[in-house]
Amino acid sequence: MKRSVVIGITGIFGSGKTTITKILRKWKYKVISCDEIVHHLWEKKSVLKKIKKILGEEIEIKGKIDKKRIREIIFSDRKKKQELENLLHPMVFDKINKEILDTKKNGGIIFIEIPLLFETKSEKLFDKIIVVTAPQKKITERLSDKYSEKEIKNIWKNQLSLSYKKKKGDYIIDNSGSIKETEKKLKNLLTKLLKEIN
Repeated sequence: MKRSVVIGITGIFGSGKTTITKILRKWKYKVISCDEIVHHLWEKKSVLKKIKKILGEEIEIKGKIDKKRIREIIFSDRKKKQELENLLHPMVFDKINKEILDTKKNGGIIFIEIPLLFETKSEKLFDKIIVVTAPQKKITERLSDKYSEKEIKNIWKNQLSLSYKKKKGDYIIDNSGSIKETEKKLKNLLTKLLKEIN
């Protein structure tokens, strides 16, 4: 059987998980993104119909999904948030598990970006876990053109803290500098990681 390694990438909202996945893809690694899986699910009419049953018709305006409205609903209504997760999470994990099985069958390394890795108690799926970090002040600055400070804090409130994730992860990558600096840190981390798993 060919050697396979499954690596989880997580962190808090805005810490730079997407940046890490972009770099890994540029370096031709196989990367699966939970955010992308969710995005594709929202585009399916059958799934959107079920989501609207939970959150209401007002989440779609002139054929466009109002993400701000969705955040307002799920952060003010725990029951609806839970119902939405109960609908989407099994579909997301179904896709993840298929990709992991495929990797285990064919060998190689797969990176899976999963924001709620610890929240969904998914640690057992991964051989190693990378936690992407950045100071919260820095994250708020980076996200300020898209989100208000209140929105960012609301999202963080619904996730486990960064300090908890750092304690639980196998590796930590600091994404507080430039992309070039992050690339350098990621290269060093991968060298260390590959040495450990071989």
